[in-house]
Amino acid sequence: MAAPAEDHGRAGTRIALARLGIGLAQGVGIWLLSEAYDRHLSPHGPPALFAALALMLAYVPLILTGGLGRIRPLTLAAWAVAAAAMLAIFAWHDLDAGIWSGSWSIEERIPTVQVFVFAAIFVFVGHHLVGPADQARRLIAPYPVYFDWAWKDAVQLALSGVFVAVLWAALALGSELFKLIGIDALEKLVSQSWFASPVTFVALAGAIQLTDVRVGLIQGVRTVGLVLLSWLLPVMTVIALAFLAALPFTGLAPLFGARAGASTLLSAAAVLIVLISAAYQDGQAPVPAVLRWAGRAAGVALVPLVLIAAYALALRVRQYGLSTARIEAIACAVVAAGFAAGYALAAVRPRSPWMRPLELTNVIMARVVMLLIALLFTPIADPARLAVDDQMGRLLSGKTTPAAFDYQFLRYQSGRYGADALARLLALKGSARNLAIAQDARASDNSAPAAPTTPQAPLSQPITVYPAGAVLPKSFLDQVAKGPMGGHSTCVASVQPRCEIYVLDLEGAGSPQVSVNDPYNEDDSTLPLEVFSQDASGAWTKRGDLVVHCADAIAALRAGHIALEPSPRRDVQLAGRSFVFSPLETFDCPEASTATPAH
Repeated sequence: MAAPAEDHGRAGTRIALARLGIGLAQGVGIWLLSEAYDRHLSPHGPPALFAALALMLAYVPLILTGGLGRIRPLTLAAWAVAAAAMLAIFAWHDLDAGIWSGSWSIEERIPTVQVFVFAAIFVFVGHHLVGPADQARRLIAPYPVYFDWAWKDAVQLALSGVFVAVLWAALALGSELFKLIGIDALEKLVSQSWFASPVTFVALAGAIQLTDVRVGLIQGVRTVGLVLLSWLLPVMTVIALAFLAALPFTGLAPLFGARAGASTLLSAAAVLIVLISAAYQDGQAPVPAVLRWAGRAAGVALVPLVLIAAYALALRVRQYGLSTARIEAIACAVVAAGFAAGYALAAVRPRSPWMRPLELTNVIMARVVMLLIALLFTPIADPARLAVDDQMGRLLSGKTTPAAFDYQFLRYQSGRYGADALARLLALKGSARNLAIAQDARASDNSAPAAPTTPQAPLSQPITVYPAGAVLPKSFLDQVAKGPMGGHSTCVASVQPRCEIYVLDLEGAGSPQVSVNDPYNEDDSTLPLEVFSQDASGAWTKRGDLVVHCADAIAALRAGHIALEPSPRRDVQLAGRSFVFSPLETFDCPEASTATPAH
């Protein structure tokens, strides 16, 4: 009986050593790559190779560490190679097209944050489809196996992350202790990247190993977490049902008027999906009646929530066209719709065990999530290309006027596709409309040569000036034309269609000030303003900030219905509400001392 136990112990030791070795190799590799980046050295080949190495070093070692001893070696090797290939494609396309960063430059070598985040989701979901299938020796494993793998590893990674954080807190405390007695060797050591990177990833691998052999600990933490989450289900269900019940009385207009309406609805749907899954767990344990009824009600409520979100998205797309953010939201809506359909079906089938059909829904939608990520982060359906094509089509077909078109989206927010489209607009010839488009495109492109023929339109033409009848000071426009003064004044120079200017006396000084809004603000209920005034020399400089909330107060500001309160707080009264004008602080230089320093 001792021989099997001894063999198991040796296998466990080999796995532990292999995990620590993988962690050390990962740490050293990331350190070498970071050194090359800091020293502006690059592996032989294009910058995308550098980015691919960075993404693969971040995740492929974790695949190997998590799969050792749990996935058969051949299956684990095949999955690691496939994941590495997909990560390389994600990194290459991110640098090649600049989809998510909004800028395209061959000097960039590190993938953007979005790529790292969605690559992590892709790897986690893929790992927990491959592992259970390998364990069950089936293409689709029993649902309890999926549940056990996914939630166990989620808890394991969370605890391992806490372990690494506490380790570094201990090292920081230790360095401070030694500094108290005049020894800074430990502080210098932990600040070295050649030390920090290997230690971090060896500690992470060690924590994974320690938690892997303490199965009872993981199961206990997982059980407590799932129980706590499951009892939030009735609370969220009541909130969702109350929201849906209130809609017939309020109508959908307030919801559709909010820019974040669709994303808020989809977020609520995501929370319900997670809570229902937490209450269901692996489908084996009994579920209290309160949770069963809450789960069925939540499953049904998902359908109207997702449908309203999809309708709100459709209205936005019809009105403004596609953007990268809207394409992301559409992808989320597709995922939410799949979950909603499956969970609603599970909720209305009383004969089957409680919510049993959600098992198949979760397994199918996991594959859909991976597919969507693969589409969005490759040339097949990347958001920048789709958004640029749609916006260009709207402009050239006449749905969008040249003055209302967002040329800055092409210039700065859509990567290579936007740059190519802007070049096509700059080359337009023929009709007066085409020449106007080319002129506006040229105004948004600082690198483009000046137009040789058509004179530039006045800067005030695409700007909305409030209150009605107010005249924008020519000296302000002249100064902006020479070069933006920073802040929101750039929306005047770059001809933003959402640029609003308010000519009002906000300080009671007797002379009007110019307040410029943030053209990229997406919250219609908030109006952030930067206030400019003339100094003694006649130059316009930023005076301070004013943020106005609520639609009636914004309407009062636009109508010029303001009142000032003579107080140190400089309150601006709008629609019966007080808003504080925040002037920039100025500091006077102290007079130089003429005293003779003591020797």
